[in-house]
Amino acid sequence: MSQPPTATAKRLPAVPSWVGAEPTWSARPAELSGCRGEPVATVDHASRLVQQRMVNRAKAAVPALQSIDDDEWFALFRRAAEIVRHRVEGGALTAELAALSSACGLPVRRAARGILAVVDQMLRLDDIMAVQSLDGTTSPYRTGQTGRGWSWLPAGRTAMVRVPANFPTIAIEWLQVLASRRPTLVSTSKHDPFVAAIFVEALYEAGLPDGAVSICHDSAETFHRLADQVIWPGEQYPPGLDPTKLKLYHFGRSKAVLPEDPGDEAWTRLARLAFQGCGRLCTNVSSIAVPWSAQEAAESLAAKFAEFPVLPLADPAANIPAFTDPDDWNYVAKLVEREIAAGAEDVTARLTDVPLRVELDGTRFLRPTVLRVQPDSPLVRVELPFPFVTVTEVPRAELAHACRDSLIVSLTGKDDELLDLLVAEPSITKVFHGEQFDRGYDPIDPQEGYLADFLFQKKPVLPH
Repeated sequence: MSQPPTATAKRLPAVPSWVGAEPTWSARPAELSGCRGEPVATVDHASRLVQQRMVNRAKAAVPALQSIDDDEWFALFRRAAEIVRHRVEGGALTAELAALSSACGLPVRRAARGILAVVDQMLRLDDIMAVQSLDGTTSPYRTGQTGRGWSWLPAGRTAMVRVPANFPTIAIEWLQVLASRRPTLVSTSKHDPFVAAIFVEALYEAGLPDGAVSICHDSAETFHRLADQVIWPGEQYPPGLDPTKLKLYHFGRSKAVLPEDPGDEAWTRLARLAFQGCGRLCTNVSSIAVPWSAQEAAESLAAKFAEFPVLPLADPAANIPAFTDPDDWNYVAKLVEREIAAGAEDVTARLTDVPLRVELDGTRFLRPTVLRVQPDSPLVRVELPFPFVTVTEVPRAELAHACRDSLIVSLTGKDDELLDLLVAEPSITKVFHGEQFDRGYDPIDPQEGYLADFLFQKKPVLPH
């Protein structure tokens, strides 16, 4: 990445804005701090005028994106993926990964693995996009036509995607928007300008047409106003965004249902499900409901949690994320402490003697935690940004209701009656069961609906 005009002597990683294929520095670059308060990077902040240029360049890119044939279009993404893989595995991004780790609180090795997971998904973007189209192929994204007598046209010329900083794998969201041949305006979180810039640089190097994607770091109010469609993470969005052009994504509250004790191997897999993405994914199991002894279930899971110690972020074996903001650390810790004071049992504390709050080398962590709680606990319906699971005992007849408003419900064992009840609950998005109960996220699955359903309009074309 290019250096800013006034690069510091310390040679911190420098992350520009991208106006199409042009890395750009404005008059107001800012210093990004890490989880110990240390400077980790210099990041550009694009002005409103620069954001306007990004939007204009995106609109002008539409014909170029439509002109590339399907084979070459998806080959471009594969070339970019291999460029990123080579840079991660070859050590060219060592400084950026260290800065990403400190700014986001992610273990270095897990951040690198997250980027490589996106690389693997890019290699099969044609399959990911084909399953979302009306006829199961990628051609309608280019032609606007299907073999069923329907037109399938973009619902706008530009789309903005706000990208959170929880884990690198979320980059596949904006990459799908771009793969649909929609010029994409990426707005990064202030904590992670790195991942989007890594992939955008590789995409342009692989031959992406100018203007196909631009990046504005942190604040992007002009995008909010001028983009035809906005894709926003979470369930709350800034005031002033037009809800008619808005799609929310990446909220979860995923749960597991265990009709009976699933055995040691399943407990190991459930723990891994809680630790995927360092416990910061919407697909992490955050609550377990059982119609038998919650105490026994909580102890089984907590024993597996105890195998994951809090380690420095640079340790290759680290799995636990740090908190970059002390106020966030205090807020989340108090949520847990308040529930313990109200009668919940911190089963992990009893098994490990490790305190909830851990400070290591000036970095703040929360120890992975299993709480045994009552069914009406507010934490049953909350995602927390570290490996955290509540376990509660629920009558069998009430299990489906207890799992309402979930992204994923993982059902262990074979229980057809309970499976039918969970599938029938309309507020549960996905149900994984049997040998695939811990399958996790795959972009081929609808995630709060397919992105293509939002990005395109289906219209019948009647014969004359």
